[in-house]
Amino acid sequence: MGGVILRHLKGSRAQAVEEFPLASVERLIIGRDPDAAVRFEPDGDAIVSRRHACIARDLDHPRQFKVVDLDSRNGTFLNKRRIVGEMLLRPGDVIQLGPGGPEMQFDVAPAPVAATSGGDRTSPPEPGRVH
Repeated sequence: MGGVILRHLKGSRAQAVEEFPLASVERLIIGRDPDAAVRFEPDGDAIVSRRHACIARDLDHPRQFKVVDLDSRNGTFLNKRRIVGEMLLRPGDVIQLGPGGPEMQFDVAPAPVAATSGGDRTSPPEPGRVH
């Protein structure tokens, strides 16, 4: 079955682990909004916007995911670099919500084959190609 796993590393939710079954993940909203799938409390993580970012399944490659900044006030960072728009996620990547804000490590279980083969983040593996 497998799923998307988020390990909270820093912030008010540090040490928490959330798991979302792969079959149910199309788009996970991250923020302070009460309807967010990955929810932060305003008192504990004020730097986080109501709808800060999301993790979205790549529709062309359903075992791949991307992080998308939702025009947050303080920005979204991937592995300490601020993103503009969206970036492909790989197992082990760290998403940070705002400078000095909460951090969470992204993982997928079982790990997709493309995640262990290296290569360019901007282009998915060729269909039918064996790594």
